[in-house]
Amino acid sequence: MHVAMTGAAHGIGAASAARLKGQGAFITAFDIEEPAAHVDRWIQVDMSEPDAISAAAAKADGPFDVLVNCAGLPPRPGLEAKVLAVNTFGLIAMTKAMLPKLKDGASIVSLASKAGSRWRENIEQVKALLALPGNDALPDFIAKQGIDPVRSYDLSKEAVIVWSISQVEPLIARDIRINTVSPAAVETRILDDFVIAFGDRATKMMARTRRSGRPEEVAEVVAFLASPQSSWIKGVDMPVDGGTTALLAADAIGLAH
Repeated sequence: MHVAMTGAAHGIGAASAARLKGQGAFITAFDIEEPAAHVDRWIQVDMSEPDAISAAAAKADGPFDVLVNCAGLPPRPGLEAKVLAVNTFGLIAMTKAMLPKLKDGASIVSLASKAGSRWRENIEQVKALLALPGNDALPDFIAKQGIDPVRSYDLSKEAVIVWSISQVEPLIARDIRINTVSPAAVETRILDDFVIAFGDRATKMMARTRRSGRPEEVAEVVAFLASPQSSWIKGVDMPVDGGTTALLAADAIGLAH
């Protein structure tokens, strides 16, 4: 199995690379930093730069069985445009650039987030973001929409889920499946960024679920969606969240314990 993966140097990406490598995969990694392990080839790329993404994809030797999009930035003040550029536009650009190098029947797995789960409520803003011509339009969009660091992250992941759903039918002819994985809080080097940015929203749910997740737990789901065993799963957003989705649903319908 030949796997292309963004964001393989750290966190969920590194854990996913390790899991897939353990299954015998050849891993081609796209990252701004060189991964320390579990990668067969590293192609350096800045995922906020469309031209760099195109150049990096051109260097990749396919065909590939799997594309895993793990690269992403957390919510930080002053990085609203870069978060949207990397998490949404960079992911889309890399996926489009790699499509000609994917085998028919391939799998695309993209890391979204539990933070993107309210995409239905925010669909008009999501569609407005996806309609932008590119990164240059982001500062004006952010200013007009009043987007703060937390909203930039939430919106970036909402857009990943929505865009992935929109790609299911165009990819059916090649039997390429595309799915997203949405973790809640996970023990990575950027967990503190989320706790600081989200405040009570993060800490209260972590207290209710009794712990944060481990990168390896998310990697297991990534590996499943990458495998032929997931052949009939298309356009699904898979929560990996320790029960967060269920707890919020129970709250909403008045069935909380």
